[in-house]
Amino acid sequence: MKLFLQNLVKDLNKFSKSLNKKSLIVDKPWALVDSDLEIQKLIFKKNKELIMSKDGKVTLGTWDYLPEARSIIINRGSDTILCNEGFLDEAVMILKLDGTKNNFYVLANENILPDLDVLKYLRELRWQYLNIESCKLTSGKYLEIISGEGKDEYGFAQDELNIGKKVLIELEEIEDGVYDTHTLNAFGQKIHKKFYVKNQRIENVVHDIEYKTRAGLTLVISQQKQSDYKKGDNVFLNGEAAPDGKYKLMNDMKIIISNGVIIKKPWF
Repeated sequence: MKLFLQNLVKDLNKFSKSLNKKSLIVDKPWALVDSDLEIQKLIFKKNKELIMSKDGKVTLGTWDYLPEARSIIINRGSDTILCNEGFLDEAVMILKLDGTKNNFYVLANENILPDLDVLKYLRELRWQYLNIESCKLTSGKYLEIISGEGKDEYGFAQDELNIGKKVLIELEEIEDGVYDTHTLNAFGQKIHKKFYVKNQRIENVVHDIEYKTRAGLTLVISQQKQSDYKKGDNVFLNGEAAPDGKYKLMNDMKIIISNGVIIKKPWF
């Protein structure tokens, strides 16, 4: 988590507002999840008073912004700490304890993030600012395509344009291998997408998409383009290469298969 926050703050630094803009932080209900996973509420008052509440018990302290150091000094009653600016906007404030590499305090404005899901908010904010295409893997983590091409007008991912793009898994370097995700496309078809990664870059993307036939079969076509299958794509039935023959799909398209591969797409 500390490494995640360290990298995230680095990526979002140029989009951060300054603590010097005190209207962003004063008289707001900030919530901090402490090391005991308990919520502590803080209100920074205009008169430099700090109100801290935990389990209904209130402690009074003080705070002040030091513009020359871009830092905030906080007297918590029991101690006094100096924190540097990490990231700030209307919803989230990240402070780094001075003199440390990755000791962060993450606070959420309860008026904007009532669920206090700061990591989700920051993750999606980073994707938006840095034009990152994200895919949730079957492992539950997110594959991040740096400067991804997004989707076309029909909602299909333009994966062919992402070949060669650098990828991470939630800000961390990725090992060579195949990474799977299950999604639905714009037409409600089930897609098993497989990303082939080498040297932290996308080498290939294959989509296993289900197609129903007029005969009641369920074919899985392993296609390069999510938006359409083509000659040369592999076809499976019940996990095995589909038998040779002509198949009429529910969309009234037809395919001819030989040795488990599409060899023709006749129109009639």
